[in-house]
Amino acid sequence: MRIVSLLLMFALAAGPAVAQDAQPSAPSSDSAHGPLFWSGLAAGIAGAATAVLATTAFRVTDSSTGNAPANAYQTCVAQKSDPIYASNVCDGLKAKNRALLWSGVAVGALGAVLMIGNARTHAEITPGFVRVLHTVRF
Repeated sequence: MRIVSLLLMFALAAGPAVAQDAQPSAPSSDSAHGPLFWSGLAAGIAGAATAVLATTAFRVTDSSTGNAPANAYQTCVAQKSDPIYASNVCDGLKAKNRALLWSGVAVGALGAVLMIGNARTHAEITPGFVRVLHTVRF
């Protein structure tokens, strides 16, 4: 998954770099957002999807989740050989894939930075609030 994340980041970053210069024309409503905005939006969605997949579909079996002991998942699977515990459902004890989770968070944060990273848009972080401000000059 790291390779996919890296390829996605390179593809999104390379798009504006290899784009041809367009002929200067009158500004239209389609160009209100620059290429970094759309790349950032795609990266943000990809990062959020990766983080969700890390906590749901791609869970790992090498540790346990929550307040369970570290080997709770392995113990549950080992007990399935006993006929009394054969119907144990151990999937709830799998741990989230932390590497994939934090990769998704990083890609999502990169997407947010690309979306708000221009001269007219900025973010303010205050206790309890995150504000995204866009400046419009007349």
